[in-house]
Amino acid sequence: NTSALYILNTKEEKQNENMRSMFVAMAEDYRIVVVKLADRLHNMRTLQYMPKEKQTKIAQETLDIFAPLAHRLGIWQFKTELEEISFKYLKPKEFIQLDA
Repeated sequence: NTSALYILNTKEEKQNENMRSMFVAMAEDYRIVVVKLADRLHNMRTLQYMPKEKQTKIAQETLDIFAPLAHRLGIWQFKTELEEISFKYLKPKEFIQLDA
């Protein structure tokens, strides 16, 4: 379906643009990035209310982008919690084994 592909491309383009905006904002004022990280952490803490597909997508994006960003800024508590919650949704069996 061509329209579904177009929507996907539009969503991806919108997401890429949001990321570009965040990095530009980061160059101007790091406090904006700290707010973005706090927002992502809040979103991750409430991820259980999202559909499974969205949980996986958000968890992977968090692990790929936001946790390393927190690490680079030295915000270790954010980094650790973002990674732990991501792991919970990306590798649930392994998470349960380690959590036991």
